[in-house]
Amino acid sequence: MAKYVINTAEVIKKVYIADAYSEKEALDRYLDQAPDKVEFIGELVYSIETINEYEYDKEWKPLDPDIGPDQLKDGPPDQRELFELEPVKDYYDQ
Repeated sequence: MAKYVINTAEVIKKVYIADAYSEKEALDRYLDQAPDKVEFIGELVYSIETINEYEYDKEWKPLDPDIGPDQLKDGPPDQRELFELEPVKDYYDQ
């Protein structure tokens, strides 16, 4: 049995209603809100290719169900960064 990599693209129509005084302002604002209407148009297969076992093991095989290959190369987070807080200003120091 062969392994295939199938690349697809989805076409989704989104309608936004933005309050603005000009087209430029409307274009700047529309991404800051959720779309008012979403419609799935279709899915397009744009490439299909066969891969061998070596390529599958190297690029596509899941290493761990909880950790993907892109997370393994990042390394563990620095715990000090997670707990560093800015000093709290006293009310009277303002």
